[in-house]
Amino acid sequence: MKSHPPSNDNQVNSKSDSDTIELQSLDIKKTITSASDNITPNNSSMSDTLLSNSEHDDTTGDRSRTTTASSDDIRIIDEDNDFYFQRDNSFKTRFKRFFYLLWYGPLDPKDDPAPRISCLEFFEAIPDKFKTRVPLIYRRALLVTYLFFWFGLCYSILVPYLTVPPYLSTDPNTHIYTLSCGQSQEFWKGKNGACGLNGDLCPEVTKSNNNEQLQNDIFIRCPALCDRSSWTYSLIPIGNQKIKYRGYFVGGGTDVENKLEENQITNPYRADSYPCGAGVHAGVISPFWGGCARISYNSKDQTYFKSSKGHYGVGKSIEFLSFFKFSFFFKNLKLPDQESFNNCYDPRLLILILNIILGIPVVYLGSGAVAYWTISICGFWTICLATDPPVDVDPNRITDFAHLLSVALERFLPSCCILYVLWHVSAKRTLSEPSNIGDTNVKISYLSRVFLWYPMFWLGVLNNMTFDRLPVDRLTISDLKEQSGAMLAVGSIILTITTCAFIQAYKLWLSGRFRKYLFIYSMFILGLVFLAQLPNLTLRVHHYILAMLLIPGCATRGRTALLFQGILLGLFLSGAARWGLAAIAETAESLRRDDPKGNIIPPMVTAYNIQTGVLEWSNFPFNAKLTKFTAKLYEKYSSISILINDIEQYVGDKIESVNLKELFDSSADLKKEIQEALANGIKDRNGNIPIYIRLGRKIPNTHYYSDFSNAAILKYPSGELTVPFPGLT
Repeated sequence: MKSHPPSNDNQVNSKSDSDTIELQSLDIKKTITSASDNITPNNSSMSDTLLSNSEHDDTTGDRSRTTTASSDDIRIIDEDNDFYFQRDNSFKTRFKRFFYLLWYGPLDPKDDPAPRISCLEFFEAIPDKFKTRVPLIYRRALLVTYLFFWFGLCYSILVPYLTVPPYLSTDPNTHIYTLSCGQSQEFWKGKNGACGLNGDLCPEVTKSNNNEQLQNDIFIRCPALCDRSSWTYSLIPIGNQKIKYRGYFVGGGTDVENKLEENQITNPYRADSYPCGAGVHAGVISPFWGGCARISYNSKDQTYFKSSKGHYGVGKSIEFLSFFKFSFFFKNLKLPDQESFNNCYDPRLLILILNIILGIPVVYLGSGAVAYWTISICGFWTICLATDPPVDVDPNRITDFAHLLSVALERFLPSCCILYVLWHVSAKRTLSEPSNIGDTNVKISYLSRVFLWYPMFWLGVLNNMTFDRLPVDRLTISDLKEQSGAMLAVGSIILTITTCAFIQAYKLWLSGRFRKYLFIYSMFILGLVFLAQLPNLTLRVHHYILAMLLIPGCATRGRTALLFQGILLGLFLSGAARWGLAAIAETAESLRRDDPKGNIIPPMVTAYNIQTGVLEWSNFPFNAKLTKFTAKLYEKYSSISILINDIEQYVGDKIESVNLKELFDSSADLKKEIQEALANGIKDRNGNIPIYIRLGRKIPNTHYYSDFSNAAILKYPSGELTVPFPGLT
């Protein structure tokens, strides 16, 4: 609509208005016009301004607006929705204007790329000069050469660590065990009755030791990051304690109280401690580079294990003030007649640093597509092979590395398909060059990609070193209640995500696409609500799923999109590469990990006769109503297993009591341990030591156990018994 010059002639004005209506009727469904006897130049100028705003090309391209002005009002005409606003300040007008603008966006929608950093304009211009002066074919050849160099460098550093066993320079035949940060079956089979009667199955390395020339010392190689990766995320009972969400190492410490050997550098750790976690706690293994260590089981049984301070910021070890059958301690790694250990140190952080540095030129000089795909693929394989591999690789087993590659390739193809979708729905708009934007006069900021998108990408990729260290395991009510500080951390995360969501929603509104994304995310939310209602399933929004849901909302071109999109893309790769595309809804059974299942209730200790030494229990829960199926299940688990200080010491079939005095006397090892504890252990003021007793069920002549009860505490020799609280271990 054109703005007419001011006139005092009413006839001229009427004719002009009539002409205007006639012209507008060809394109506008509904037009509201107003006439005035006298339109001042100022009014005409205001009309021109509003008109120019209305004629600005909307990003969505689905609506057009026109305006007319008079001395009484200003009306904004939406030809699709017939909206207009009076030029007054009444509540109704302001209310109407607010929701209209909220729904349809501003009159002048815009979505500009991040502006260039003016003080670094010289560096901002280098990529443009590079693309202008170097022909495309040479740029492609340079990129391919650079990528081959990058691959070859990482291959030469990483693959030998994964495929060549560590060895002693003076004696290559010395076996060095390659361990993960957690539990190793060769050192301890597991909790409860996993080590068999009297613990005869553990530790396996002492049963088949190849290092007789070194007096049964064991050499181990540990990976990096065992300061946190040695945490247990499933419940492990120790006496009357339930250990979860912390490093699993019992006793130890570097302030040696009783030196058993000349090279000893720590107190004994309980033998079921995670060796690599204990090594970091003792300061003999680096959490950054891993390394090799030397341990000895010559400390045998110990009467107590005190808590001790850790190294490298690791918390105190677990305390257990009673006897335990096995223990180990650390010794100096090198002996006078030995030279050095080779292939001990984990290069994962070196690979990470190299990949971060070598990726900068690609992000800085490459196109948006080249940067996106190169860095995404690099991030995926950095996770799989270095920072957080999904499979533990022992170079002594030649199939382990092949298995790792197989698992990684299994997850790579679907991840690439998702990356392709994310590129087209979001990343392409954020990272694209001016030619893709459609305005060749717009210059994107290459340094903003380097300073904002790239660091946040690696922050997300390194989820196991960053966000996993927050006191949040999984977003389930039971897990949040068990972990100290989890509620505060979750509240902070929700507040951060909400703040970022509002910021990005505002950016989408400025671009005129708020309605579109409001509909999309409404569908997302309805879908999640539907999945949460599925029977016998628990909604699990893994961080890779959260990233997939949020990245489409980051489809803008500003600095906030670079920040949010970078970290979300890294989180997606972290989840997809490490854990695979896990289900969004999981069964309660799968969420329990190795926690008690609750399918079969163990016997419950009821009494202890001080005179006779008879321990009694109830075989079935009080007021239990057993179905035919459940009754058969209990008949199958007919044997009773008794754990004394977490070691199985007795198995009997269809019994309801046992004489502990006879049990203590019948086992030479157990009798010796109790006598040593009474002589040298930690006792209360009455001279008693604590003995922890737990009961469970077992299928006769097998290694299949039910859950065990909580620990009853017997003060020995006085005979005072503390009955356990209901619960399972």
